[in-house]
Amino acid sequence: MNDDPPISHADVRGLFEHLDHVVSTTGYQCDHTYALTEKFLGKRNLPIQPVLTWLGRNGAGCDCEVMFNTAAQWGEIVGYQPLDEDE
Repeated sequence: MNDDPPISHADVRGLFEHLDHVVSTTGYQCDHTYALTEKFLGKRNLPIQPVLTWLGRNGAGCDCEVMFNTAAQWGEIVGYQPLDEDE
């Protein structure tokens, strides 16, 4: 786990929740880009490049790796609760 994120913990939690929701409810297949992450950040007027750099330092090279790697490391710290598969 590397350094604090360049956005608030609430915003990081929101990113994780957004990606979890999209992946869980739409059958999204990762295209090995940060397309969903960039869209989320842009809609909230959050700094895209600093966040992508931070995600990269924390094991993510694309949207699915944000969930599998970064959320696994940072989820508890930022208060993220994964969606229940039954939801």
